Amino acid sequence: MNTARLKNIVILILLLANAFLLVLLFSRRAEENAAHERSVAQLTALLSADGIAFDSALLDGLPDTVLNVQPARDLAAEQALAEGIIGSVTSIDSGGGIYRYYSSDGLNSGSCLIRSGGALEAAVSRAVDDPAEFCADLCVPLGYRTFDVLSDGARTVVTASRFVGELEVCNASLIFTFSGSTLTTVTGTFLPPIDMSDSGETALDAVTALVRFLDYRTASGAVCTGITWLSAGYLVQSTTSAPLQLVPVLRVDTDVYSYYVNIVSGEVSRVSA
Repeated sequence: MNTARLKNIVILILLLANAFLLVLLFSRRAEENAAHERSVAQLTALLSADGIAFDSALLDGLPDTVLNVQPARDLAAEQALAEGIIGSVTSIDSGGGIYRYYSSDGLNSGSCLIRSGGALEAAVSRAVDDPAEFCADLCVPLGYRTFDVLSDGARTVVTASRFVGELEVCNASLIFTFSGSTLTTVTGTFLPPIDMSDSGETALDAVTALVRFLDYRTASGAVCTGITWLSAGYLVQSTTSAPLQLVPVLRVDTDVYSYYVNIVSGEVSRVSA
């Protein structure tokens, strides 16, 4: 057998092997899609039997997976934020995971306290040209993406929302209050930059999370007659052993209250008003 003929046979075998693998891949995906559709149909039937209206299209906008990330406290980032709020600062370790920052340049007066779990309180007197622009310039490089501005002419409140990737950290907003064009207070939770290379996938998909929500509703007696919206995101939680941690959640909005389903543990909690 000559070399050219042998080469053609090898190429044919490789093409057939690739075609087989491609058919296998499409078959597996078709099976996964069919299994997902059965799960969604069963979920819709369960919710309907329990008197809860549900449009399965609400599942379409959710990510397939939510990365499980573990942030680490970043004192340099905290000081940079304090300097952005106040100006040049002097830092003091007050113990118990609390750092205090005080104005040290004589131009602006103020202080800022940041706890190990990210809780932040600042009192300051700093004139700015434009409150919304000031907040965006300070917060966008730190991962804060959307800004809600409320103003009555004399008082302006800017709420900066923190995101990790495309998902909002629901309880890690920073709230800036201005009297006229003078920044007076900053409160909220500061979440430092996060290294996504240390992330991993979570355990529960949205269908399973909604089953956990249904179990919670049955056990707790929570009242609702319809699910109106679903969104994936994170919550900052602080414990003695882990002062700063991010919990991936599915937010379930109903016609009465809203709830978070922890998509690692399945635990359900009501969203605070």
